[in-house]
Amino acid sequence: MRPLTERQQKVLAFIEGYVEKKPYPPTMREIAEHFAISVKGAYDHVKALERKGCIKSGNHRSRTMELVGKAPSDNGMIKIPLLGDVAAGKPILADENFDECVSVPCTMVGGHSCFALRVRGDSMINAGILDGDTAVIEKRNTATNGDIIVAMMEDSVTLKRFFREKDRIRLAAENPHYSPIFTQDLRILGKLRGIIRQY
Repeated sequence: MRPLTERQQKVLAFIEGYVEKKPYPPTMREIAEHFAISVKGAYDHVKALERKGCIKSGNHRSRTMELVGKAPSDNGMIKIPLLGDVAAGKPILADENFDECVSVPCTMVGGHSCFALRVRGDSMINAGILDGDTAVIEKRNTATNGDIIVAMMEDSVTLKRFFREKDRIRLAAENPHYSPIFTQDLRILGKLRGIIRQY
């Protein structure tokens, strides 16, 4: 594959820096304004980065490109946004403010668009998920029975095992001291891909 041109390297660095500060990528117009070029020029650079495997464009909709070319660093790590806390217990108020980035193994992300959340609570301890862990979540809005997911209900988020029953959804804990949560109205934010723990 042909190496990036100097301008393509600068555009990629701008996108990477933007994503590190905010949990979403820049628009074509923002790229164009930063480099004082036309929107068409920005689009051409982004398409070139896509052809060279550095990004995925996301069907050309605003703020849907994903960084993939930067993922493998020298130490096999990738930075993903840390978006706040998720309850592994009773649901807590969602904090969707972008806090910072965390480095996780590229193999854990596997080329998917992911984010991280801090775990609060002990309801998932029998699944090996402890209070204070960092959960790596693959962005998706569907799940199959048995998946560990991040779900939003009204203004709170929780980390539980997902089961679809006849006329309701059951969110099951992995701790016998916690009762399951039954609901007919939730939004799936993502599926657990892995856990990062600091000792």
